[in-house]
Amino acid sequence: MIRAVTLDFWNTLVEDHRLEQRMALRSARLAEALAPYGFNGDRAAVDRAFRASWDNFDEIWRRDHRTPTTAESVTILLGELGVTVPEATHARLTALMEELVLEAPPRPLPGVPETLALLADRYALAVVCDAGLSPGRTLRKVLALYHLTDHFDYLFFSDEHGCSKPDPRAFHTALGALGVPPGEAVHVGDIQRTDIAGAHGAGMRAIHLAAINASDVPRSTAEAVLYRFSDLPATLERLG
Repeated sequence: MIRAVTLDFWNTLVEDHRLEQRMALRSARLAEALAPYGFNGDRAAVDRAFRASWDNFDEIWRRDHRTPTTAESVTILLGELGVTVPEATHARLTALMEELVLEAPPRPLPGVPETLALLADRYALAVVCDAGLSPGRTLRKVLALYHLTDHFDYLFFSDEHGCSKPDPRAFHTALGALGVPPGEAVHVGDIQRTDIAGAHGAGMRAIHLAAINASDVPRSTAEAVLYRFSDLPATLERLG
């Protein structure tokens, strides 16, 4: 019997179709904010700094099963650029990086609003999301922008808990809030290492959603692979 469904955020509930626009905004705003501290606005240097920041993020995410905070990523950016700023400016840069997702937000995958409404009538629902530069605080606003928040009984974002998928604590925290044991829950996501293997490691079943990101499908160990979010109710019915 399936009583609960947990869902990844990126490439599962939403498609990040404006990532390049958002990163360009982040780069421009960063260069502008650092001008008073002697930074010459070199775009290539900013791009290299962001790559270094993401490399650091990815290493910690994979090694330690946690996601660095936005403040940590800003520290890497400034170090790569060789710029020292006051603590108040560091805080403003952190907030800037966090909030930009609201200027260029992702959009729900086709069928997400209607399908979530159907699922919420039958299952307890939770988001289990690994956050990046956009923390849970702002991703909640993205969900609210599309009137999706009310469908969920619990929202887990890695930056708020000190652990990320595939750490079983990420899934167990959400399931504990729902009051459902792992054996009666299914996780839906697009990454084999974090979503599928992570769910299995937590004692759950998993559905691999490949509507946007299908790169892990050849090695997926999920109980089912879907290419449309709207197929989720029927698949859960079959698994249950």
